[in-house]
Amino acid sequence: MNSSKNLAKSKRWLAIGLVLFILGALFSSQIQSCFGRISIKHVTFQDQAGYNISGYLYVPQNATADTPAPAIVTAHGNNGYISAMAGYTIELARRGYVVLALEMEGHGDSDYVPDAEGDGSYGGIAAAEYLMTLDFVDADQLGGTGHSKGSNAATGMAKAYPDQVKAILLNGYMAPSVTGGAFDEVATHTNVGLNMSRYDECGQDLLHHIFGTEWNYDYLRGDAAAALFDEQWGGADIADYLNEGLGSWKDGTMRIFYTLENCTHVTTVISKTAIANGLDFFNNSMAAPYWIDSSNQIWWMRYAGGIAETVGFIMIFLSFATLLLHAAPFKILTAEQSAPAQKLDGKRGPLYKAFFIILFTLIPVLTFVPTYVYGENNVKQTALFPFNPSSSGYLLWTIANSVLMLIVFLIWHFAYGKKHGGNLKVYGLAFEDKKTALSYIGKSVLYALILIIVLFAGLSITETVLNVEMATPISCIRTFRLNRLAYIVEYFIPFFVSFLIGNLAFSAILRDDSEENAEKAADRNIVKNQLIGVLQGVGGITVMYIIWNIVYFVSTRPSFLYRETPYMMGNSGFMCICFSLIPMFGINSILSTHFSVKTRRIIVGAIVCALFIVWITFAGQSLALPSTQSAVGSLNG
Repeated sequence: MNSSKNLAKSKRWLAIGLVLFILGALFSSQIQSCFGRISIKHVTFQDQAGYNISGYLYVPQNATADTPAPAIVTAHGNNGYISAMAGYTIELARRGYVVLALEMEGHGDSDYVPDAEGDGSYGGIAAAEYLMTLDFVDADQLGGTGHSKGSNAATGMAKAYPDQVKAILLNGYMAPSVTGGAFDEVATHTNVGLNMSRYDECGQDLLHHIFGTEWNYDYLRGDAAAALFDEQWGGADIADYLNEGLGSWKDGTMRIFYTLENCTHVTTVISKTAIANGLDFFNNSMAAPYWIDSSNQIWWMRYAGGIAETVGFIMIFLSFATLLLHAAPFKILTAEQSAPAQKLDGKRGPLYKAFFIILFTLIPVLTFVPTYVYGENNVKQTALFPFNPSSSGYLLWTIANSVLMLIVFLIWHFAYGKKHGGNLKVYGLAFEDKKTALSYIGKSVLYALILIIVLFAGLSITETVLNVEMATPISCIRTFRLNRLAYIVEYFIPFFVSFLIGNLAFSAILRDDSEENAEKAADRNIVKNQLIGVLQGVGGITVMYIIWNIVYFVSTRPSFLYRETPYMMGNSGFMCICFSLIPMFGINSILSTHFSVKTRRIIVGAIVCALFIVWITFAGQSLALPSTQSAVGSLNG
């Protein structure tokens, strides 16, 4: 009877999740298309080396063969995705510009381009050339804007076609080769703007290592300013021209540095001030076909729809997982049929639980900086592990967490667990016989694959039909090219082992088997279990991130957790990763806890969580993006 009620409840949650998911996707699609006034389609074109580059083309109704419109390329940052630039893409298209939202080389559906064959623009030059073939685009009125490494797309365009590219705006990107004069000699008719935050971790950290500058726009004063900016920008006196600029908009000699006071590196492109700067910048450089005041912005509603869609997706994930678990082929996986008969004895009180919750919360904090920084800087891309080093960073972080949790578990087992009946059966690792074990493991794998494939297919259909991603700046749940599955084994195995160990330590030490009906008690306290799981998974990292930013914004210097390292971006830039890492691993913690409760074993949850994180890795990580290639860096030589 209780099982029937739970299944009925899961069906209701599934229905609610589907409604929220569909409505969120439809709403996001309407905002992107400006309620049907902008057509959006996925396009593929080739670069000069013959590699396929992907993007989404936004064509407003005013852009026709008789009235061609100016066009702008928007490019996301390293390991990013097109939704990260949705603010610029939506607002520029609303104002009548044709917009090509570029998926940089190695990202999304764009091919990986080897160093030797690339041009350093990561697809930006190919995007400009594609736009010039369209009869509804004014080929002499092009622009480009990018975030962080995506700024290479814009600078590459201007370098290749200085007469056609009238304006480029770089967000969170500071390069001496752009501001120091060399770029001015190439882009003689191109307005150049910088959107830089006072709290831009990556820019500040980079310049700190190169010039020894401190923080709080220190590089805009004194010797550093003189070294960074040529006279066309204001040189040593650039501080006198901030937000006003020097040069002529009409002649394409404007150089303007926009200051942002309320955002960090990642949030530069979700700042209303930054986007308003960009809208004014492009309007002054090549007038918008029809002007809407730059303060009038609706892009944030696209993210609101994406968040609603994401919440619906998680609800679908959890409820469909429960319903599938009770389907005839998979009932063996449920706690009712396969939960260990033996239980730990002994009462574990509040102090016991608090101690281990705090300990498991602190472990990810202690391991994050050293493991992530090491992975980012020391682990190189290989044929077996071809994704950007960032993926190696959080893979090592996950492994380090599991090793420490295994040590904690072993100490706990010999000091406490073994004395209270703890063994492999109690911990959910042993079965009655080999046949039962093989059946359970085989069905766990099949169950996880069906669950993930159905969810992936549903999301893929939504993306294809509506041309809208669920992804937002704080989450990257999106589909990926299926050819990336060739690397699934090497990424899946370490994640699976890590999640298996983590689930073992967490469920064995903190699970309470003292009640007569532990399964019923666990279901009754599912929210509490989920909160504890999230706290253990990302609670410490979240607190660290909040404290780090509070101190940074108050003191204008990241004094907390700040330390010198031999690596650029090695001490403060890693906070950018937390921004998207926290929600992704938080969702994974919810999933892990859910399966621990529903199956009373650790295998199913470990497989599902590992597949989900591999999904996120494949969707949000660039495939072998060259770190040495740069459209602006080549100008230094």
